[in-house]
Amino acid sequence: MTNKPLSARARRALVALVLHPDATTNRTVHDEFGFKIESAERSELDGRELITFSRGPHNAFVHQLTDAGLQQCREELSAVAPDDAKPADRILFATWQLLARTLPDTLPALRSFLGMSPPSLPERILAVYQELAARPGGPVGLEKLREHLDAERKEVDRTLLEMDGRREIHLEPDPDRGGLTAEAREAAIHLAGRPMHLLRVRA
Repeated sequence: MTNKPLSARARRALVALVLHPDATTNRTVHDEFGFKIESAERSELDGRELITFSRGPHNAFVHQLTDAGLQQCREELSAVAPDDAKPADRILFATWQLLARTLPDTLPALRSFLGMSPPSLPERILAVYQELAARPGGPVGLEKLREHLDAERKEVDRTLLEMDGRREIHLEPDPDRGGLTAEAREAAIHLAGRPMHLLRVRA
């Protein structure tokens, strides 16, 4: 990671994602703030591990703030007003500094601070899928999915079956049954009497 100051466009993108700390698309950013997170600032933030991003439905970029990004935002908002700043700007900098002092240290605490309820298990499943899928609509092994979910297996299985029934996801068997690892076989979920090893979300 570098100590080089963030560009102005990367800084505003980071602040926007602090206000929307979970799986945020450019449509959300544009609807609320009037701009989009473009390739340059996306690469700048991702390269410094301040965000991660993936492709979601309709090939849209989905941005996810990291704990490091939250800490960087606190530093950015703590900046002192320039000596020649106008009174209105000094008030703005003082407001930012107050916000920086009150921002929590972790994403779960930030969600609570913003009055956001924790993401539901279906939302977490979709977020993990977007993180792991090599391409929009590509397969993700259930063993990989389970590694990223802090939830009881029965709850995960029930939720996956419900989401498949609502056609929010598609569960399918691995065509290379002979090449499956023991972990992949163990992670499978049974649907209509058949083991399903893969998850897809249609792009």
